[in-house]
Amino acid sequence: MTAAVDLTQPHDVCIRCGRPTPLGVALCERDNPAHIKGPSPTQVHGTILLGVIGGFVALLLLLRLATAGVGPFPATLSGVATRADGGLTVVVAVTNNGTRPSGASCRLTATGVPDFHDYVFFTDQIPATETRSFTQTVPPLPGGQALPAGTALVVRCN
Repeated sequence: MTAAVDLTQPHDVCIRCGRPTPLGVALCERDNPAHIKGPSPTQVHGTILLGVIGGFVALLLLLRLATAGVGPFPATLSGVATRADGGLTVVVAVTNNGTRPSGASCRLTATGVPDFHDYVFFTDQIPATETRSFTQTVPPLPGGQALPAGTALVVRCN
């Protein structure tokens, strides 16, 4: 057994049984008779870092497996009609060029450059190698304003 610990001085306690131990000693003589040292902070943090990196790699592999054979989704704007409230009714033809059925996320932009005013919608499942048309009602811009005449609309689907 190790020498008695002076309880009037700073000390640690055994993490297993709670007996007093000298400062910096995590286990008492009874719970660690071979005096095996614990891992250093560098080892602990290194192990955690490897676990986090391994988790990200596993998530990337899972994402790759989950999205294999999905898309791309070329899309065309088949028709546009202006509604009385300033909104639009658009018809979008979306093709699934993938090897398995999937839905697409489509963005309708007025400038061709993504913007927070863009209208985003999700299609129903589209069978592989098929084209489906979807009619969407696009609300008017904030403040009820309509798109200026001659504005070219662009649709992109992922």
